[in-house]
Amino acid sequence: MKFPVLKAVSATIAYLAQHAIDLAKALWLPTLLLVALQFYAMSPLFDAFAALLKLGPNPEPAAAAGVLADIGKWTLVLMAGSAIAVPMAAAASLRHVVRGDRLSLPFYLQYGGDELRILAAQILLSLMILLIMLVGGLAAAVVAFIAAIIARPAAPTAGSLADFAINLVVMWFRLRLCVLFPASMATRTIGFGVAWTATRNQVLRLLGFWILVGVPIAVIFGLAIGPFIGGFLPHLEALSAAGEDQAAVAAAMAPVIEEFSALFSPEGPSFPAFAAALYLATLATTAIANVAAGVAWRRLTDKPAPIEADVGMRLAA
Repeated sequence: MKFPVLKAVSATIAYLAQHAIDLAKALWLPTLLLVALQFYAMSPLFDAFAALLKLGPNPEPAAAAGVLADIGKWTLVLMAGSAIAVPMAAAASLRHVVRGDRLSLPFYLQYGGDELRILAAQILLSLMILLIMLVGGLAAAVVAFIAAIIARPAAPTAGSLADFAINLVVMWFRLRLCVLFPASMATRTIGFGVAWTATRNQVLRLLGFWILVGVPIAVIFGLAIGPFIGGFLPHLEALSAAGEDQAAVAAAMAPVIEEFSALFSPEGPSFPAFAAALYLATLATTAIANVAAGVAWRRLTDKPAPIEADVGMRLAA
């Protein structure tokens, strides 16, 4: 059966409209944890990256080691916190659309089998994508090397084409597993096998579906972040003027990163407005993305929907 792109989009919209309050109840606390994590860790992480750029091309080993230690520390904090908040948000927003489970409390705060399976699936997916990129990068380097031997002027073009091919493979792979989390929720497994089977011969239709779903997500984040980009514009102009001079690029990039740090700092003047905008945008886009994945899973598997979750589906049938 061909994946019905427009029906799936309509069903996603209908479900979001029908269950907006339920989704808000399920997501407000996991989203709060995720955004609080970002405001806790992102500012010092950006500061560390800016400090690394300011060290120049030949930094003192001790200074470089200290900065790299800070980068590693805050990266680990983000990874550890995300390992809790992201699976929790995914499970919270998928329980109803996939299994019909209703939330009895006005918040969702639990970390059990569903969250652990989603975390395992997320880690395995990330490792597989990293492996594809590493193997593809080696293949691209070989192609560029051979092209340089045969026809040196063609080497840059060959390298660019190889990189483009890697990106296509990664995109194809991600589309084949775009219903991984709902598959995990539905089957109570990591979900790789059933997700891979469900998306067979559906990649182009799924691409169209996610492009349509991505439009409101991009608009929401654009509206949330747009009012705060004014401080970046002078730094971006300096970055553009740096051209291909690596030292000049590094010097121009440091203020851009510092601007990001100031944006995430609680001491910044725009912190309250930015925090509220980021929180609302994260909540809305998390709901859209996860509901879309759940709807896609149900359409691909053609399984009977849970009675309560099917209300939104009937609106779009």
